[in-house]
Amino acid sequence: MPVEVDLVIKAIGMIIIGAMIGAVTNHLAIRMLFRPLEAKYIGKYRIPFTPGLIPKRRDELAANLGRTVVKHLLTPEGISKRLQQPVVYDAIIQMLQQEVQKWTRSTRTIREVAERFVKQPEEQLHQKIEERIDQELSALVTNIKTTRLSEAIGETGTTKINESIPKVVDALLQQTERYFESPDGKMKLEETVAGFIQGKLGGGMFGMLLANINLVEMIQPELKRVLQGESTRRFISDMVEQEINLLLSRPVHSLLDTETEQQLVTRVKAEILARIPLTNMFDTPLHEILKPLEVRITQEMVPLLAKRLVDRMVEQVERIMATLDLETIVREEVGLLDTAYLEEIVLSISRREFRAITWLGGLLGGLIGMIQAILLIV
Repeated sequence: MPVEVDLVIKAIGMIIIGAMIGAVTNHLAIRMLFRPLEAKYIGKYRIPFTPGLIPKRRDELAANLGRTVVKHLLTPEGISKRLQQPVVYDAIIQMLQQEVQKWTRSTRTIREVAERFVKQPEEQLHQKIEERIDQELSALVTNIKTTRLSEAIGETGTTKINESIPKVVDALLQQTERYFESPDGKMKLEETVAGFIQGKLGGGMFGMLLANINLVEMIQPELKRVLQGESTRRFISDMVEQEINLLLSRPVHSLLDTETEQQLVTRVKAEILARIPLTNMFDTPLHEILKPLEVRITQEMVPLLAKRLVDRMVEQVERIMATLDLETIVREEVGLLDTAYLEEIVLSISRREFRAITWLGGLLGGLIGMIQAILLIV
């Protein structure tokens, strides 16, 4: 009886020892994946199995992890498929709409926004506009100076000038007629007649006789008849039209001297600059300009922009990934991780599994001990 009890105790002891050996062995094997973090030495000789497996092969692990991520996890096909999902499209639209609304509802002025990128934006823009106007006016004047006046004002301008000739002639004749009927006109006519008589007939008897006759009263009706005559009107119209045609056929540079040209350019430039309200524009809040466009931008333009953006990203996803070089990013980031932190990450994910492996080692060790005990008893 004592012999049997002793055998049972030995068997139980063998089972417990086997279980402890299996559990401790697995636990140490798991710990040796990470520990020690650095190589240990006795003198100049490195202790075997130091550092741990992962610290020792850290660079290889980072490189393999980078290749695995790029080849099997973050693939162009997978990213393209994800980008084309409605949830991604809706998220991009919402993000763009929020960004647009930040601008369309902003109380900041154009000046405040521009000053974040450019010093004295109004002065610089005014200078750029003035330089541009100078260039354009210089080119315009150079081009116009070599053309005829009729070409410069165009066919429409020439037609309007020709159409206005009869009106100008009529107005000229009417003004002339009214002038000679006025007291000043009569006085001027009397002076002209008296001068004519005095100059041609002198102070003779015939001259004295004519001096006593009121020739102005006799000339005025005839002069009026001449001014109202169609032949006079046609003659003056033809003469004016001929002179205007001669003027229109002349090149513009023959009508302008350097001083006049410079004055014209300066005045035109000043008029253009005066009509550009730069100060009011820069002091205008953004929402006053963009708020009326908010609905159209957010409801019409943003969805189109989001679709074009997604399509473009899908088309260029391989190029984008190649440019980003995700493999290198993963490798470098893993290489920068502290080994203890890397151990904590792995354990946080697989702690339960590692514990199960430890208990499995204990179970297998116990089974081996039990088999040995059975063999011992038998």
